[in-house]
Amino acid sequence: MKVNRLSNVLGAEVTGIDVSKIDDAIFYAIHEAFLEHLIIVFRDQDLDPEPHIEFSQRFGEVEVHLATDHLHPDTDKVMLVSNKQVDGHYIGAVSAGDYWHSDLSCQARPNLASFLHAKELPAEGGDTGFCNQYAALETLPDDLRQQIDGRNGIHTFNRMRNPRVKVPEMHKDDAKMRYADRAPPDGIHPIVRTHPETGRKALYVSHRFTVGIENMPDEESRPILDAIFEHQLNGELIYRHKWRLGDLVMWDNRCTTHHAYGGIPAGQIRHMHRTSLIGDVPF
Repeated sequence: MKVNRLSNVLGAEVTGIDVSKIDDAIFYAIHEAFLEHLIIVFRDQDLDPEPHIEFSQRFGEVEVHLATDHLHPDTDKVMLVSNKQVDGHYIGAVSAGDYWHSDLSCQARPNLASFLHAKELPAEGGDTGFCNQYAALETLPDDLRQQIDGRNGIHTFNRMRNPRVKVPEMHKDDAKMRYADRAPPDGIHPIVRTHPETGRKALYVSHRFTVGIENMPDEESRPILDAIFEHQLNGELIYRHKWRLGDLVMWDNRCTTHHAYGGIPAGQIRHMHRTSLIGDVPF
């Protein structure tokens, strides 16, 4: 097993192991690398759903995603992130990651970590960006930090309530069912959260899910959030991952955000399997 840094800001690749065949000592080393580097890329993996799930479960409890129409046909613990179509219908979440976010921060217990496995890739496009939210907080201007001190963000799954995002064209006709009807109650979480394992502080807001600041009028919260979101786009905080077939990428949703850049040529396939872990209540 070798661990190599992927950038100065976050990310490491692990080579020389099959994640379906690791002992406790290797798991401990992986876990330590995960906490240090925030995202881990395991190269050259060839996983069916069951070993993918089993590896994920070593870190926590796997969640069944609320988008039940995108689940793997053989197991509800794997979600398909895919632009494949069967009988004219997409089998997976095509718009997953189209805005910067931390997975399901809209829930009372947002995702702890996510694991995305590349099964089919296009010849170009489909990169994923990851942003270090420890570093985003550490470099946040003092005036912004004072304005969010002790404040909670309001997170919603419902795209129709978020003026910063759009409903994908393919879902215009069923937007209410897809976003409003299945949305859980708003997640109310500290804008600066504490990582439960490292004890470090991180920003915990995102374009996709954060729509306001608790007990603050929209006209006051909007410019604060807009300034934070602009700060999070600083390229020095971001690692852009170019996928290889067989990559299994796991990321820490408690201290990172991520974004799918798109750019996949028409007619080419990007097909991924994803598991996610139930997390704790942010504090």
